[in-house]
Amino acid sequence: MSNSIDIKYHKKCIRFVLFALTISVCLLSTTIYGENKMEPLYNLNEAKPLKAEVYKIGTDSILSLFPVPQDNSIGTNDLNNAITLLSFHKGKIRQDQFFKNAFDQVGGGGTFIPVIAPDTIGFGQVRRFVFYNFRTKAYQRYRIVVSLDETIQKIAIANAQLRHFIFEIKEYDRKSENPSDKTFNLQLMDLSGKEPRRIKELNIGKVTVWTSAFNKILLYDLKKEKMQVLTNNLEPSHHLLADVINHNKGKIRFTRIHVHPNLPYAILSGGRYGTMIVGWVKKSDNAPYILLEDAQQFSFSPDGKWVTFKTGGILDVAKTYLMPVSEKYPHYLGSPILLLNNYFNSNNCGWTTNPISFVGSDGEIYRWELTNAAHPESDKATFHDYIVEHDLEKLRKEKRQGMGENHK
Repeated sequence: MSNSIDIKYHKKCIRFVLFALTISVCLLSTTIYGENKMEPLYNLNEAKPLKAEVYKIGTDSILSLFPVPQDNSIGTNDLNNAITLLSFHKGKIRQDQFFKNAFDQVGGGGTFIPVIAPDTIGFGQVRRFVFYNFRTKAYQRYRIVVSLDETIQKIAIANAQLRHFIFEIKEYDRKSENPSDKTFNLQLMDLSGKEPRRIKELNIGKVTVWTSAFNKILLYDLKKEKMQVLTNNLEPSHHLLADVINHNKGKIRFTRIHVHPNLPYAILSGGRYGTMIVGWVKKSDNAPYILLEDAQQFSFSPDGKWVTFKTGGILDVAKTYLMPVSEKYPHYLGSPILLLNNYFNSNNCGWTTNPISFVGSDGEIYRWELTNAAHPESDKATFHDYIVEHDLEKLRKEKRQGMGENHK
């Protein structure tokens, strides 16, 4: 009898906690800028679906995926202790293996970065960094950190030609009584020789997030709510995005920075007010806007014309979406398109080039080719043109984002 009562009591407690969390989220989302609610630019419930091509590859495992220099291909290191290129041709998928058994642990995922050179890729694995050259078939390993208390968290290319890279290193404090006490450092490393050479090191504390953009490093202190800009040599620098973010202190919160590769805007995600977008060119309108209620893991296509993201969490079903990118939109981003009623972790999805496709792994391989082949009704030069033109026409008719029938 007592066990039955305990179970009922625990269920009531769980329901109460979930209810309280839901109410808290709602209250936070309606109190931005005081009592005034800022409506998101887009509603995900209106997203139309885009069907994927689905491929079976002889394994049910979820694969790590990363960009490679070969056309229409994406790489994985989770098959047969090799670098495997997954290529797409006429509805079929092909597997080509390179560097098989080059050393004991070619596989095991990694900390992935963009393609370094037309013939070279590289990625980190816990404490090391490995180069792979497809032309010469050579590979080279570097021990970035030695201590078991240190691990690689993130990598950025500082100068591909000089083989300079920036590593974020997580370091546990051996002297602390708290076993989880840790700090983070940025290390500028030269990997052009036989051994790694540390050029410079910068401690960024425990509450700083960063990203690489404009050949600079953007660091945001979550506690101080302030952005700092450095060069790729970790020297003080400046960018207008930092001015906009620092000017709007208290109005925005975020934990991730996603900067478009060539247009003047950034998406800020992981904050209490929702996912926001800010620009830095239109001086009369550099205020932040709420893009979506909540979204994360934004990834821009190599040509900058698309961006993917995922939504969902504890209380919601996770989903994957796509948005077109264009200067023709008032805020550069178009209406969301639903790709999948599921999601991929950041290491389990990526982009191909020639053609541009988004690829994800979830036991099977999903692929969305973003050319005219993606939509048989496309009558424009590209699928992107078709989507943007029809989307802008819809936004004008509905007079959204300040657009009316006469808006160009």
